[in-house]
Amino acid sequence: MASPERESQTFLQIARKRLKRQSHSSYHHLDHANTSFTHVDHSVDLPDDVLDMIFSFLPIKNAMQIGTLSTRFKNSWNFNRRLDFDNDFAGGRSPEDFKSIVTKVFDRHAGSRILSFRLCFDPNREELLVEKWIRKSIEKGVEELDLEFYQSGNVFEGRRPFKLNSDVYEAESLKILKLTLCQLDPPPKLKGLHVLNTLVLRKIIITPTLIDTLFQNCFFLETLDVAHCQRIFHLKIFAQKTFKVLKVGDCQEILRIYIDAPNLRSFHYCGHVCFIKFNTVPQLKDVMLSFRPSKGFTETFRVRNLVFDLHPIQVLTTTSTFLEGLSPKFIGGKLREMQFFFGNLKEFHLIMEGAIYCNPYDIISFLKHCPSLEKIFIDLKDFCFVRGPYWELHNRQSFQKYSASFDCLKFIKLPGFKFQKDELMLVKFFLERASFLEKLVLVTPKSRHARALTPNLQAFYQYLQPWKASPGAQIAVFEHLNDTSVCPKHSKTWY
Repeated sequence: MASPERESQTFLQIARKRLKRQSHSSYHHLDHANTSFTHVDHSVDLPDDVLDMIFSFLPIKNAMQIGTLSTRFKNSWNFNRRLDFDNDFAGGRSPEDFKSIVTKVFDRHAGSRILSFRLCFDPNREELLVEKWIRKSIEKGVEELDLEFYQSGNVFEGRRPFKLNSDVYEAESLKILKLTLCQLDPPPKLKGLHVLNTLVLRKIIITPTLIDTLFQNCFFLETLDVAHCQRIFHLKIFAQKTFKVLKVGDCQEILRIYIDAPNLRSFHYCGHVCFIKFNTVPQLKDVMLSFRPSKGFTETFRVRNLVFDLHPIQVLTTTSTFLEGLSPKFIGGKLREMQFFFGNLKEFHLIMEGAIYCNPYDIISFLKHCPSLEKIFIDLKDFCFVRGPYWELHNRQSFQKYSASFDCLKFIKLPGFKFQKDELMLVKFFLERASFLEKLVLVTPKSRHARALTPNLQAFYQYLQPWKASPGAQIAVFEHLNDTSVCPKHSKTWY
């Protein structure tokens, strides 16, 4: 049996062919009749079954609007395949009105398939009704189920979260499952979820047993994304070869993460510095380590042990806390630099947030281990470099004497640029050592209290010219609202 998407494409192809034939016929008639008409009507009256098929793939909100505008299609929404009752659909409706509409849609649904069911709702005292909606969507082969539940008060002190019923664990068609404020108690052996591809969990209690059950039963799971979840102390991932993406964000109780996933391609972590260990990750290409600022000095051993597992990566986004963990340290009375190598790294995005002592030399002492870098983003935000004794006694001369070049570097961007002395020192450093640089972009700060007076740009461009090792390098300065330049692959958070 053909998939709904293929059916829709087939109907659209038929419609295009009819349009083409009718348009050709119109031109042919005009040519032979030798008329003086100056306008040709290219409109086509498509059959209702074609239009109904097209409308069935619209979000339910749009499909219902079409029904109110045209009596011809007043019942088209009964066949809708995308039942998206999210915040956008709610649009100021009262909870009773919202509940009534959702119930009406499910009661009158006459289509053979439901592709997606998204629900943003407080299920308090409506658990049986919500279960009915979920059950009907599963009976009609739903492929994406997104249940974003909410409730007033603290979920862990008040009402229990919505308990997912067995229908979900037995669903054979689900490929994408997104759950917020749900209670998950799956049996050890699942009857369904065998084609599940993506699992997103928010504000959920997660236990080691739950994680083990998912990976032992969901053979095609590629992406696991957990954020704001609780009771995760030791997250252990023993994954199938299909598993490629792991994201962990703001799980406050997490202490350790252990990953055994031979085909993992992407790892994103946001939170405090914890112990992270990879067994083997030869395919790892894309990493975000958005470490929260430490209250004291960064626990160096946790960062240093991690860096050796990341050598294959091509894209890295991280915070200054990570660089501080790798910065030179006094060992045996001597200042020693850590030895590591990122030979494949193409893009580096540094977010200067909560740095305690990170200075320009800490940045370049990391970058010098990345000879293949093509793009550098340093988000200065409201950060100002502090010139303390550590810089004056140990780092200034090393920074000034650094002589290596960045032969692959083509693009540099510094958001939050305030034209301060240390920022200009970084600009000078890069311009002098990037022989094939194509563009340098400086973006003024977004925050009002961090704003600096922008100099005369023409004079500023002339001031930078002597520093350029690449004669053709372009230099651009943008106000943050007018920035149209290239952005890094990752934003600070994804959730």
